[in-house]
Amino acid sequence: MLERRNPLSKIAAVVPAMVLVALATEVYLPLALAGLALAILLIGGVSLRRIAWALLPLALVALGFLLVYPLLVRRELVAHTPVVMQWGGWVVHEGALRLGAIATARITALVSLSLIFSVTTSVNDFLLALVQQARVPYRVGYAAMAALRFAPLLRYELEQIRAAHRVRGLAQRGIVGELAHVRRALVPLLASAIRRAERAALAMDGRAFGAYPQRTYWRRVPLGAVDVLFVLLLWGTTALIVLILHALGLLGPLSFVQRV
Repeated sequence: MLERRNPLSKIAAVVPAMVLVALATEVYLPLALAGLALAILLIGGVSLRRIAWALLPLALVALGFLLVYPLLVRRELVAHTPVVMQWGGWVVHEGALRLGAIATARITALVSLSLIFSVTTSVNDFLLALVQQARVPYRVGYAAMAALRFAPLLRYELEQIRAAHRVRGLAQRGIVGELAHVRRALVPLLASAIRRAERAALAMDGRAFGAYPQRTYWRRVPLGAVDVLFVLLLWGTTALIVLILHALGLLGPLSFVQRV
């Protein structure tokens, strides 16, 4: 399943597909790669409900992008195409709709491909893989891991401060009230963060953190033959999609810059 795959292998597997999506000038390649990403997620054990929740914000953004983008295209680029809609001074050509559809398909494909990594990988596993396989200094990796652990603690501290303010009758409604709450909560939250950082630093010093160039690991994130096979399989499938679209004449030219 995808959760058991090495995080670096998932990144390596989707990077070529993302590059091709960025180069695409037709809708067929991005849509095909988006479909491939969704199929991999389903086969990899990700529930359809989880995928739908992850793609819901994308659907809203894509809809807005599809509606607004045709209005921003330079008219001289699409003036030779038929007029689809005209409202006052706004004229929408068929070519503008096509460019908007291509841009929307690009965004959809990029987000869908990124889900292969984002919804199946924990931050801790990713940082461990960076340290163990990518040879990132463990001081950097563990410092980032400790910093991420502070986020839920500080959120809990903020909730406690808000509750204390409500008990004292300091809670206010509206934007002005929220700004006043931020001003009152800033100092105690900062003091709590400093105390926790000092305790974490003392604990790391007590365990000789950084004293040796290498360290042992309680848990390893392996990079095995299955991970390599996963990368090669996704690369091969991506290449097959490109070849099929090219044979059907649906690939179109590849370019980093899409003129609008």
